Amino acid sequence: MLLIAVLLDIVVGEPPLLLHPVYWMGRIVTVLERVRFSSAVLEFVYGALFTVAVAAFALLLPYLPLSWFTALWHCYLLFSSISVKSMVEHAERCIRNGIDREAVQMIVSRDTSKLSDEQLCSAVIESVAENYVDGLVSPLFYFSLLGLPGVMFYKAVNTCDAMMGYRTGRYEYFGKFAARLDDVLNYIPSRLSLLFFEILKRGSAGYGLRKKVKLNGCTIAAMSHLLGVKLEKPGKYSLPGRNADVGAVEESIRAFKLLSLMAVATFATITAFRIILLAHLQF
Repeated sequence: MLLIAVLLDIVVGEPPLLLHPVYWMGRIVTVLERVRFSSAVLEFVYGALFTVAVAAFALLLPYLPLSWFTALWHCYLLFSSISVKSMVEHAERCIRNGIDREAVQMIVSRDTSKLSDEQLCSAVIESVAENYVDGLVSPLFYFSLLGLPGVMFYKAVNTCDAMMGYRTGRYEYFGKFAARLDDVLNYIPSRLSLLFFEILKRGSAGYGLRKKVKLNGCTIAAMSHLLGVKLEKPGKYSLPGRNADVGAVEESIRAFKLLSLMAVATFATITAFRIILLAHLQF
């Protein structure tokens, strides 16, 4: 199932929006977040219950009674939970004719209107680095250990965090539970991802990362160290290196593909061992 899902992602990319399970989760978020409370405590509690409700919906998806279509449905759910090709396509679109400000705005939350070309290129590279965990390592990590329910639970929490996990306005309290739970779920996968950076660097990609900047799993800092490129989010952090340019974005895309191959091979092996172990225990 894992290998078929990865192959589908490489060939097809993202499923159509209306058929995407993450889109369904997002629609639930959009509807439920319309309810508002004047108390910060109530907002936090509602946000927590809200996140649990979305996760419960996601956990039900693998158990739909689909008879002999079940195996295909499970492959589809896992396929829709990973995103390698789509990230590559988004990054390539940003640099197709030089750095494209509007294309960059589509993949980052920061305002790109005042960013320099170097900062725009930096934003693309940072997105590639972050997506490595959210779009591949974490889903495959949870699949390798917990199977499809683990993946769906992770994607539900990750979707809630992406839509509500901001420290501005209402979301300061409403999205706090989703944001913290997403941090917990990504804690081990994000740090495991550094091992792949280390292998690709043929050295210690983790060396000095904590001194450079405190990031979730340090994949941005690891990518900066791997490429020797300055990655900067104005007002937040600035990692030393040569200025980011279109060539650096191309390097990050090539690195992303190699890192993805490493992750797939690793978690496919872990999944195989889990299946063998479970079969042995049944006997």
